[in-house]
Amino acid sequence: MKQFKFPHIGMRTTKTAVAVMLSYLIFVPFGLLYNESYPGVLAYVGPTYSCIACIVCMQSSLEQTLQVGLSRFVGVFIGAILGVAMLLLEPLLSHWVGIVLMLGAACVCGIWLCMLFNRPAACGMACILPCVMLISGDVSGIQRYYYAAARVSETVVGVTVHPGQIAHFLDSHHFVFLP
Repeated sequence: MKQFKFPHIGMRTTKTAVAVMLSYLIFVPFGLLYNESYPGVLAYVGPTYSCIACIVCMQSSLEQTLQVGLSRFVGVFIGAILGVAMLLLEPLLSHWVGIVLMLGAACVCGIWLCMLFNRPAACGMACILPCVMLISGDVSGIQRYYYAAARVSETVVGVTVHPGQIAHFLDSHHFVFLP
């Protein structure tokens, strides 16, 4: 009979946890927690996508983490541009058929652009962001630009916090974790 063995908590897990905590803490001192009373883009900024970027981008090595982070940023940037472009066609979004066609077009354009820039790993984010922007329905007028800018800025925080500060700090110290 096999004996159950608890997995140990390794550096990748620790780095991810610390990066998520730091990503959240970067927003706290400024009150950037999706505070609708703030003007402009600041009302749409918070730590959610930054924390997600930390989790998704963590890889076995710093180089791999940087590559995944760059692809995520490229995907979010392309997705934000596509989402804003789709929302500019607001009359088409008044009927579900228009939304369906725009969702398909956003995915085709997002994947094509990522492949054009030789970033296949960015395809997911390039498709997700315009879909969220089209489906949420509450992003219109000038807010569409704020929303897109907020998603890009949150992702930038997440992909820079993780490999930059965390990998350097934790790799230079030795920690012992009990199983």
